[in-house]
Amino acid sequence: MPKVSVIMPAYNAETFIREAIDSILAQSHRDFELVILDDGSMDATASIVQSYDDPRIRLIQKDNEGVAATLNRGIGLAQGEFIWRHDADDISTPERLEKQIRFLNEHPDVLLCSTQIAFMTERGRIAKNKKQPKDQWFEGLPWKRVGFKDFNPFSPITHATILARASILRELNGYRTQFKTAEDIDLWLRMMELGKMVVLNECTYQVRLSRTSATAVHGWKNEFYRELAKTYWKQRREGKPDDLEVHGSIVEPEAPIPTKPARPVPGKTFRADLLNFHYAVHIDAGDWREVARIIRHALADGWRLKRVFKAILIPLLPSTFVKAIVSMKSRFRQNPASL
Repeated sequence: MPKVSVIMPAYNAETFIREAIDSILAQSHRDFELVILDDGSMDATASIVQSYDDPRIRLIQKDNEGVAATLNRGIGLAQGEFIWRHDADDISTPERLEKQIRFLNEHPDVLLCSTQIAFMTERGRIAKNKKQPKDQWFEGLPWKRVGFKDFNPFSPITHATILARASILRELNGYRTQFKTAEDIDLWLRMMELGKMVVLNECTYQVRLSRTSATAVHGWKNEFYRELAKTYWKQRREGKPDDLEVHGSIVEPEAPIPTKPARPVPGKTFRADLLNFHYAVHIDAGDWREVARIIRHALADGWRLKRVFKAILIPLLPSTFVKAIVSMKSRFRQNPASL
């Protein structure tokens, strides 16, 4: 039996899955099986996996069921004492699994450990200063235990970085498939009632920003399910079963009706979808081709707006310069005569 079962769900992952698999096979800890669950892909995902001649790789081809059901299938198939998650478009550093295995072996009271992540662009450029959780969250500690307050508003545990004891995942019956998204947050909050979960102050995983991420695909549902998981946790804390345990289903609210946009004025559209966190990541990663594309489209739609130029220029300036300007403005507001 392998010590670790690596579970990788994959759906139409032909573009990046080879890089993800290679980073797993390059791990310094070698005692694992890699269970790849092809969730009804319509591209070359399966053939890429089949091109590997490594007995540790197991390919499971199945109809499309979604993330939670696919992961539950993987938990059921896993033979290892530990379950390690990995996404099909991300990359792990070679020592990641070894460090997490060592930590759980040394801390038998911990049920799950995860790691800090760095973001990278679709072309694989790494933004070393854009991390999750941020360095400050660890307060200088080598690892930090996760509590309920840390889920405000987002989870400090990145789903694809976890190493968990297989026994606890089975005790909890895995993920609750009624969660269309945030199924991981619901599982962490249920697990937290049984023992410790921690995040290691080790940046050993690189998450690829993608337009097909859950945040982009599920839209408004992300916040609904995230907050619902917290509500259920509070219900259980009061000694009662949560509403999902009682009713067996989740009733989604009606989708918000999008406001019909007014006819855009040429040059006066602010592209918030471009000038957001993705823009800052691409600058930090030095992916100037994508930065130039973002700027080009943002200016084409908003060249008459001052805020567009501000949103473009400020992330390009050195952080020390920006902090100095902010400090000077703050002092001037408090005491105009001081400058």
